[in-house]
Amino acid sequence: MTTMSYVAPLSEIEFLLRSIAPLKEISKLEAYAHSDTETALAVIEEGAKIARDVIAPLNTQADTIGARLIDGAVITPPGFKDTYKKLAADGWTSLAVPVDYDGQALPQLVNTIIAEMFAGASVAFQMALLTGSPAAKVIAAHGDETQKAQWLPKIASGEAAATIVITEPQAGSDVGLIRTKAQALEDGTYALSGSKIFISQGDHDLTHQIIHVVLARTANGAAGSRGLSLFLVPKLKSDGSANGVRAMRLEHKMGLSGSPTCEMSFDQAQGTIVGREGEGLRNLFAMMNAMRLDVAAQGVGVASAALRKALVYVQERKQGNIGKDGPVSIIQHPDVRRLLIQMRCWTDGLRALLYTAAWWEDQALAAANMDQRKKAAALVGFLLPLLKAGGSEAAFNVSSQALQLHGGHGYVRDHGVEQLLRDSRVFAIYEGANTIQANDLVMRKLGGDKGATYQGFCDMVQAEMTASQQGFSDITTALNTALQALQRASTYLLEHIGSEDAFAAAPLYLQLCIDVAVGWMWLKMINAEPDDSRLLHARWFAEHVLPETTLLAERIEKGAWIIAQTKPENFQAW
Repeated sequence: MTTMSYVAPLSEIEFLLRSIAPLKEISKLEAYAHSDTETALAVIEEGAKIARDVIAPLNTQADTIGARLIDGAVITPPGFKDTYKKLAADGWTSLAVPVDYDGQALPQLVNTIIAEMFAGASVAFQMALLTGSPAAKVIAAHGDETQKAQWLPKIASGEAAATIVITEPQAGSDVGLIRTKAQALEDGTYALSGSKIFISQGDHDLTHQIIHVVLARTANGAAGSRGLSLFLVPKLKSDGSANGVRAMRLEHKMGLSGSPTCEMSFDQAQGTIVGREGEGLRNLFAMMNAMRLDVAAQGVGVASAALRKALVYVQERKQGNIGKDGPVSIIQHPDVRRLLIQMRCWTDGLRALLYTAAWWEDQALAAANMDQRKKAAALVGFLLPLLKAGGSEAAFNVSSQALQLHGGHGYVRDHGVEQLLRDSRVFAIYEGANTIQANDLVMRKLGGDKGATYQGFCDMVQAEMTASQQGFSDITTALNTALQALQRASTYLLEHIGSEDAFAAAPLYLQLCIDVAVGWMWLKMINAEPDDSRLLHARWFAEHVLPETTLLAERIEKGAWIIAQTKPENFQAW
């Protein structure tokens, strides 16, 4: 039996870049004139080779040995340090850094694809290699010229890594509870003191320097999130001495053992403010889209890796005497094929939606027309909760189904399937838990503009149905019924924004939107290139997933009366 490494689905990626999220249109934008289509495709093809040949071989030891805290310093798994240095030297840490600061400034679409492939090979290493990208976006968008000149070239070269430092023991999703203090000093810098937890890549041995992007409260800051500011706090001062920031412990996690998740202590650590006091949360939004796209890319990457392992295994594994000539490959069993169809529908459908959102993000950042930028930004904002939640759930579910298809061989470590399951579970938790994504979708994205952006999304789905070929009437009919269910649910929620009914319905509404959006992608894909495989998967999605949207709408309209009538005493532990 073959234990398979990661292989990127390049033919599917190329199809999407040709027909769903056209890369050639992004290359026409002035901001990306330095990166033509051929160059971008060459980067993607090389990234696929690196994912397969360089990163994937690190993944097993990343899990079994993991990151370790020794004498106050974090040591990464074997091979991480040398591989990081080589890939940094080859430019892989510079993809998102502006050209003026020695970066490549590749389109978000290309960066998203690289993140997907590297995560499919090893999420732990992908986080180590690409964690500087969000920090670079914040510094480029809101840093002063000194900060940009000091840090962006170092992030581009890999000389300095970066991390985002937000969470505290008492302040997870509610950042308004953050207590870390930033005291202004006479020289214009700040001294930061406090504790942070769950900090990915908070410390490691890949680089000597790590620039921490820290959310903290100034002495004169208002209560709640409005009193928060953003700071750049290096691990080492300019003279090479320690800067009062260190890892106190590593979390012992269910998965992602190779990625150090640190409890960090800041003790009068010197830093500089990004932007103005009180604008920390707003300035963080410069990287939130990219970070949530990255989580969705991680989800699609892991789901794709799990799907491929399953596809190989079911061809090789022989069980059951369906014919008269002895055991057959388990792909011959109908229930195996049923699971594979389901796995592929979600993996390929969400990849198409991911690339669509990344394409629109590039339009939001670089379109010549400002109205087009605003429209694109609103659509990306609407799609992000769908992708973050949908991608994270798909990674876990597809990995679970791949494990089931492997049977006992999946439950043991030999094939690496159970690692994918464990590593992917956190996707639904970090960068805004999926319930928070649901609340954001309903309260801000739907209710924030009274349904205008939502209606723009519906118009795009409707336009695809209108343009669809006559032979796909069964799919368009199912998608139209789902769209009507979404419209019913949206009308109900717009009438109940801010109420307990809306909060209770938000996760159901999120799933309803995901179903419609992925259905839209399948119709878009078969309209573009209706090969037999895509058409079969589109029909399965239309027959087995889209009908569930009617039930979701009915459940949304029932409101929260049962929840409202339950009391705390109904939930006492036994």
